[in-house]
Amino acid sequence: MGRKHATNDEETEINITPMLDIVFIMLIFFIVTTSFIKEPGIDPRRPDAQTAQSQERGNILIAISDTGQIWMHKKRVELIDVRGMVESASKETPESSAIIIADTESQSGLLIDLMDQVRLGGVTSISVAAQDD
Repeated sequence: MGRKHATNDEETEINITPMLDIVFIMLIFFIVTTSFIKEPGIDPRRPDAQTAQSQERGNILIAISDTGQIWMHKKRVELIDVRGMVESASKETPESSAIIIADTESQSGLLIDLMDQVRLGGVTSISVAAQDD
């Protein structure tokens, strides 16, 4: 007696739709949760400080060059434009913090004026970058 095996003429297909849904959801999750680092555009020589502490990176980075130029978002800006740029950045992230990276040769008066503009822009958490000895 021969046994008759049931033959399945239909080929089985793998449904990849649920996998694609999961991949797209993960992609959206990573895009939303990623914080993009905004660099000021120059790398000034930071002054040495024995009491310097490492802090979380702020989301508003402003640099002052040795010649007194102010840099934000990889372009040179004027002091009067800083307030508006800080206001728009703080609207995007209400808990904004600013880090000012001043060159060792920059003028302290410009640093104070810049800090005033940042505070007038609505950001009260301001740090001045230094490096450990």
